[in-house]
Amino acid sequence: MTTFRLLNNVKSYHEAFVDFRAMRKQFDGVKVWFSQKNETLLDRLKDDWKPVSVAFESDTKTNQIPDISVWNYSCLVLSSKAKSALDSLLSGAGEFLPLDDGFWLFNCLDSIDGDSIDAEQSKFQIDSEDSLHIPTSLTLKPEKISGKVLFKPGFAHNSFLMCSDEFRGIAIKENLGGVVFEENLAKIFL
Repeated sequence: MTTFRLLNNVKSYHEAFVDFRAMRKQFDGVKVWFSQKNETLLDRLKDDWKPVSVAFESDTKTNQIPDISVWNYSCLVLSSKAKSALDSLLSGAGEFLPLDDGFWLFNCLDSIDGDSIDAEQSKFQIDSEDSLHIPTSLTLKPEKISGKVLFKPGFAHNSFLMCSDEFRGIAIKENLGGVVFEENLAKIFL
């Protein structure tokens, strides 16, 4: 079972930027790092959700608008095509909020803990007795990620998104552009 880290494909696609100021006005006390705290948004709405704008920008004007973009480290911005393709797969892993122009924000709420790391299959760099163990190779226990299609690593402060082969397979089959599927999960720590 292969697990991938999701990254924006900045070479070919723009990145999504949700209007967080407009978004925040609709919630009680939501801070920009809500996704790292793994907080639900729908439970904190002041009233009915009103879609907010999303902009797509990059250094290269020839880049395309993505179907899938990672926003705020551990949320996704999905085109209507991507939402349609991934809706049933993601429905139990988080919450969808409509954005302007047919886009959707997906707040991933599924997370795994440190006990999901297979210590025997992973490798760690230890600089000194007092230092943190930095993974140079990271393998997850299949039984801990079974049934999870999109999730965040609680052991790394929910600071990025990981996905299953199933998620990747649908994205490829449906030709959903915008992200890179990084197989080396430890690369972020190096």
